[in-house]
This record gives sequence, structure tokens and C-alpha cells, in this order.
Amino acid sequence: MMSVVRQLNYWDAYWRAGGVERGSAVTGDAPGDKFDSYWRDFFSSLLEETQAPKVVDLACGAGAVMSRAAQSFEPEAICLGLDYAFHAAASLTSVRREGSALFGVAASANRLPFPDQSFDVVVSQFGLEYAGLEAFGEAGRILAPGGAGQLIIHYKGGGIEQECAENASVLNEILDARLFETAEDVFSGDPSAPQKLKGVFNSLTPLSGGAPVAAKMLLSRLLQDVSRLVTRRKAYEPSDALGWLTAMRDEISAYHARMRAMTEAALNTEDIDKARIRLTESGAVIEVCEAVTITGKTAPAAWRIVFRNAHNQK
Repeated sequence: MMSVVRQLNYWDAYWRAGGVERGSAVTGDAPGDKFDSYWRDFFSSLLEETQAPKVVDLACGAGAVMSRAAQSFEPEAICLGLDYAFHAAASLTSVRREGSALFGVAASANRLPFPDQSFDVVVSQFGLEYAGLEAFGEAGRILAPGGAGQLIIHYKGGGIEQECAENASVLNEILDARLFETAEDVFSGDPSAPQKLKGVFNSLTPLSGGAPVAAKMLLSRLLQDVSRLVTRRKAYEPSDALGWLTAMRDEISAYHARMRAMTEAALNTEDIDKARIRLTESGAVIEVCEAVTITGKTAPAAWRIVFRNAHNQK
């Protein structure tokens, strides 16, 4: 399992570069708006209780859930996103929707910088699990009496986790095949490099077949780009070509690390039971804990947990 520091570096670089669009489909880094109906229903159910709650999204990423919250409540609502990647939290300050403004805090979800019972609504989508089981206890600790929370968590063995695992496998093959290093050798004048590169292409090309997951589509484009670069190498400055190859190798390495992190963070049945215990020990009452499936898919994609503060419920 990769270290927390390496995970932080990869994810911070990802959000610094802009991440993925909030509405993207379930390929690659994020499931986009596929779970938006759960958030619409959840926030709508709270409107009878409060029009302007204090909301926090733990491991918020670029703020997809926070954007929905800001649309759902009155402008006086406080919508705060927390992420351990500084550039994810910082990006929220530039996000505006009809309704409340969004604010960001950079911190880890397993040790929240908030007092007990400080938020009316606690939410997270595909983020809290990265911080470990302690983060579930923290989510319950900061929920105010009468408050509500909803968590959507990666399901171990589910559709999204399997897709991430397949992406990671393809990306690992690209790195192991030394595609970029061999192309660099071509530009460095190694006479054996063109033939070696041909062998690399022959080994990687079959991987782009089958189900069109994001890494396979990326591989197809990458092979085309590297082939064009090498075939027309006399038209490029060597320093420019080598710089591009280095940048692409770094990008593939970071993408591979993110996919690995997603598969490692996913929770199985035993894990989710432990997460529930952490929540209840912090004073939460769990109302829903279920596996959910994306429309059109057969395998579960995520766990959904809905909880309340056990004390002074409305």
C-alpha cells in the first residue's frame, strides 16, 4: 500500500491540474453525476428541518456534492468542503452556484479540525474511505444534534472498483513496457531503439481491446501520439520531444497511483461493518446502510450510509 505522503502528492497534483469535469461518466478518476439523485433526494429531505444548515463535505474533491448542497439550501447556508489535497480545497473558493458560496479547508478527514457537533449536515462521496476507519468516527463526532449525514463509499469488488483495478492494470503494463524510455532512446540515437519500440508497440496494442475503460482509450491515443512523434522526429526539437515524453510518463505514473489508491480504499462487507461501529461509537444512529447500483449496471458500485445524531433527534 502506498504511503499517505505519496497519495497526497499524486492527488494534489491532480487537483492542481484541474481534475476531471464534475459531470464526467464513470470512467477513470470519478463517477461524476451518476449519484446525483441520491444527493438531490437527501438534501430535499432536510429542507423541512432547516433552510440554511451548516454543511461539510469530507474529502470533497472539486466540490460536486457541495455544488448540489449550495443549490439546495438558502444562500445563508454555510457549505464547507474539506480535502487533504490543498488544491482541491482551494478550488472551491472559485465555485459559485445559484445559492450558497462554497468554502474550502485543507486537512485530513481522520483528524478533523472542528469541535464536536459543529455541523448540521455531514456528507462525503468517494473520499472518506481514503482517510481510514478513524474518519467515520470523526464524521459522527462533528454531527450536531438533529443533524443528518450521508456517505457514498467505494464498494470492494463493485463495478467502479473493478474498473479502477482494470485501469491500474493497463497503466502498469504501459510503465513496465518502458514505452517512454524506449522512445527517448530513439531520440538519443540508439540504433537498436526503433526495433525495440516496435516490440513495445506489439506488446501494448492488444491491451486496448475489450471493454472501453478509460486507460485503454488513453493507451490507444498514446500509441498514436508516440508513433507520430517518432516517425516525424526530424520535425521536432529533441528537447521538446524528450520533455513531452517525460511529462507523459509522469502523468501515467500519477494516474496509475490514483487508480491503485481507489482500489485500496474500497470497503468490503467486513470493512463497512467496522465503519458502522465507528459511527455508532461517535454517537450516530445509522438509518440506511446499503449497496447501491448504477442504472444499467449489475454489480454494486458503492455503499450508501445515512445517519443521524443519536442525541436530541428532531
